[in-house]
Amino acid sequence: MTSTESGANSPYDERGVRTAPTLYFKECGQAFTEITARAAVERAIELGLGYIVVGSTTGYSAKKLYEAGQAAGWSGQLVVITEHFGYHAPGHQAFSDDTRRWLEERGVLVHTGTHAFSSVARAFRLRWQGIEMLEIVAETLRRISRGTKTGVEAAVMAANAGLIPIDEDVVAVGGTGRGADTAIVLRPAEMNHFFDLKVREFICLPQVRTAELEPKDLSSPEVSSERKNAPGRGGE
Repeated sequence: MTSTESGANSPYDERGVRTAPTLYFKECGQAFTEITARAAVERAIELGLGYIVVGSTTGYSAKKLYEAGQAAGWSGQLVVITEHFGYHAPGHQAFSDDTRRWLEERGVLVHTGTHAFSSVARAFRLRWQGIEMLEIVAETLRRISRGTKTGVEAAVMAANAGLIPIDEDVVAVGGTGRGADTAIVLRPAEMNHFFDLKVREFICLPQVRTAELEPKDLSSPEVSSERKNAPGRGGE
């Protein structure tokens, strides 16, 4: 299914025009998770889309999307993409086994994999500074919203794992720091076919970005700590 289909079931009128709301949030962050989840599910139902993919750190957004889907009677597949192990600290995973189990028992697909927009390149940046092509892609998407980057990356990772189709549109959800504040409709693609990915429309979008989104001062204690603890430094 695609949001641009023509014919008897097309959401477009005879002029090829379709009116669809976009929710703009005055701020960004976790406070908008429930309304984002409801809007994402409603758009999936409106367009007949069978998949919603969400990037989720702890499972909070994932549970809210599951609950919204149940409340609205959406019968599609929810796919959750977690952060990889070691994202915050070596061996650490913020997405608990209990949360994963709770979701999987309800038919939700939960996937943990290499982040499409960082991978091993991040280790080189943390050790020697500079910037890699993948981070240029990520920062470009963050100019729209942090959730846009997360949603697109989650869709690529889900496609890489074969968890969502690449021949139909899906809803992708992400957020700023914690929770969800961005939802988009897109046509997914695997990472080696990234230029086939198409963003169709925005369902929700925050209008204000926090200082967290701006480039870090490479001389700051936070970044110095990141570099010190980067893989391969051996406690230097």
